[in-house]
Amino acid sequence: IRNIGEIEFPLSALVACENVDEPSPECATASMIIQGGALRTYPFDPTVDSVQVLLKTDGRPLNARIELLQGPNNNKQVIELYTEDGFDRPFFC
Repeated sequence: IRNIGEIEFPLSALVACENVDEPSPECATASMIIQGGALRTYPFDPTVDSVQVLLKTDGRPLNARIELLQGPNNNKQVIELYTEDGFDRPFFC
């Protein structure tokens, strides 16, 4: 996860590997701050079927790029997202 916003616009992020349809309680409590311009990687085991990603802010704009890499020779999946208010409209997938 790369926060492509300015340093004044930190976001909270957590990546967990489970079969999920909505954010788990762990996702809400175990997130960490990623400052604007920073990059954070989350490695996980190849046997994982799915992951959950929750991005939110304290009401400031949310501007992020998420890249999912599945091995050295595969194309990466990329999501670029922006929302004016990351508290009222957090991102979850």
